[in-house]
Amino acid sequence: MTVRRDRPFHAPDGEQLLLDAYESPASTGPKPAVVFVRGGGFTAGDKGEFARQAIDVAEAGYLAVEPQYRLAPEYTFPAPLVDVKAAIQWCRADERVDPQRVAAVGPSAGANLAVLAAATADDPGLEPEQYPGASSALSAAVGYSGIYDFRMRDGDDTAYLGDSEAALDLASPVEQADASMPPTLLLHGDADTVASPQQTAVMADRPGPPPGGVSAWRRGCPGLPVDGAHHAAPYDRTADFLGQHLGTPGEDGGPPSGPDPTQPPSGGAFDGPDRSPR
Repeated sequence: MTVRRDRPFHAPDGEQLLLDAYESPASTGPKPAVVFVRGGGFTAGDKGEFARQAIDVAEAGYLAVEPQYRLAPEYTFPAPLVDVKAAIQWCRADERVDPQRVAAVGPSAGANLAVLAAATADDPGLEPEQYPGASSALSAAVGYSGIYDFRMRDGDDTAYLGDSEAALDLASPVEQADASMPPTLLLHGDADTVASPQQTAVMADRPGPPPGGVSAWRRGCPGLPVDGAHHAAPYDRTADFLGQHLGTPGEDGGPPSGPDPTQPPSGGAFDGPDRSPR
């Protein structure tokens, strides 16, 4: 495994943000990329938390990237979202990546940012300035135990959103999503007491679902961590989903051409929660 650590990718307001990129030396040529966006309630954490899943994805032939993003309360919305979009655009600028096949995956706050990035692709008010002309569109997005509607939250989110009523909607994927979104997989444990499973249910059932969107559940799980006892089930579903919508890299490093992220993807609509056990 080749790991390029601490690669600079975005310097907003003079603060240099870094990312780690994981790649298998056995895989050559332009390949799909997966941006892993960690959680942390928008206030804590750092890159490296997704190392296990990034290695798994890289071994499958993808370029896996885990970026830093700015944290509240020092930085409020939309700063972290802009940083995630910069990481997406960094992937497109990397010669190792097929620019038409980039996905984002995240848990909790990271799910919010990954799915919101998918819902607000190329929005002029939310784009970084570092990659002029580069698209922030995604070919697919995956959210674990996500926060999709801030108006449903019981906690105090002012450290991240400030006192703006408008920010509650702008930062909520359920309010920004429309049929132009790429295929989106949502996973949530129905015993989760940190992020309500209702967040995923509302996102999955919203009007105007994205083509190819899917909502899936894992029963009896108190959330969906990306490591530990529940790693295998969400990873297997994620790997299947990425292979379906980004194409599985071939053994010779020449994966088939994927969908154009600037065009509406093909596929069925959200089919509602799948409550079968895994």
